[in-house]
Amino acid sequence: MDRDADIYSTRYVKALFDEMSRTYGYINRISSFGFNTRWRSQCVGQIAMTPQMTVCDLMSGMGECWRAIDSALGPGGRIVALDFSAEMCRNARVQRQRLPHRAIEILEQDALSSSLPDGSVDCIISAFGLKTFNDHQQAAFAREIARILRPAGSVSLLEISVPSTRFLRIPYMFYLKRVIPVIGRLMLGNPDNYRMLGAYTERFGNCERMGEHLRAAGLEVENRHYFFGCASGLYALKPVL
Repeated sequence: MDRDADIYSTRYVKALFDEMSRTYGYINRISSFGFNTRWRSQCVGQIAMTPQMTVCDLMSGMGECWRAIDSALGPGGRIVALDFSAEMCRNARVQRQRLPHRAIEILEQDALSSSLPDGSVDCIISAFGLKTFNDHQQAAFAREIARILRPAGSVSLLEISVPSTRFLRIPYMFYLKRVIPVIGRLMLGNPDNYRMLGAYTERFGNCERMGEHLRAAGLEVENRHYFFGCASGLYALKPVL
């Protein structure tokens, strides 16, 4: 990866996740001790899904949220998954084969400017992609969420975060920034790529600023915190005007 590149540029982030796609899934499971799966389930569980809903999974990666969505959605519902990493989408197509009963559309597009029509989805899930946005991009993401979500639709977002308490923050950030890259190397991944996850997290902090952007876009927002602030999230509703 180009160390002098803007780490929030579309080109940089796409290349980062394209390169990590081969090892990303199992390194995340190992390095998070399974908490990533638990937090994804909790993120999906924030939304009361009903049959026939269209659920949009933004920055969907390899479809890691789909099993939880599938269980919550019931028969007849549809998943629209969107990610701009070609390699992540390729892996997502493999995951789709494991859910043959579910209608899943995979779009290789930027979550900040998709082709989805206005008001076309009933609810939105997004897990572990927010940290790759700077403040300007977070504001654009909030506006895009408000655009594609129907009135009375709901949103649940999740991201790894920096704990507020010093006794947990210091060892946790050391683990993210120093230990996980070593795990990446041991699992034949590029440790520099996994080092970036810690760098993004440190700059991101938590989901509170994203919540402010969603409120500015007209949504009603509640903050969520997981495992003493090691992850944070947002639950939001689009009011009926």
